[in-house]
Amino acid sequence: MSNIDTAIYTSDELLFSELTPEEGAVIEGGATLRLIRATAIRASADVFPGINGDDVYIKCNGNKIYGTNNNVKTGDTFSIGKSYQFSGTASIRFFDADVLSDDPLGGFIVGSNPTGIKSAIISGSGSTYEVYYKVTAV
Repeated sequence: MSNIDTAIYTSDELLFSELTPEEGAVIEGGATLRLIRATAIRASADVFPGINGDDVYIKCNGNKIYGTNNNVKTGDTFSIGKSYQFSGTASIRFFDADVLSDDPLGGFIVGSNPTGIKSAIISGSGSTYEVYYKVTAV
């Protein structure tokens, strides 16, 4: 092995030895999004808000992972407790189920870097929710 080859090998070895276990796991296999709970700051996507609550369901990267929680009203907090594995980014979208066409309630995007418990405010179709989530390495 030449001096140049040794220097490159040592440099690569140092680069990867400085990663935390979480960073190494992200490089190897992605992350898991854990949706914990959501609070309806304002639930008014339905035609008669206050009488009928939102009928919430959730999609991650286009896959339905939760739903439908019927009759969610302003001030209600509901437990989600669902996980979704992904690589790169995950797009989380909330919807209100309706007979003719579902109303988008908003969404957010997360990356694969591990986080503590975080929250996101989403809104759409007259409704606003605070969503609590956590991203962990696979």
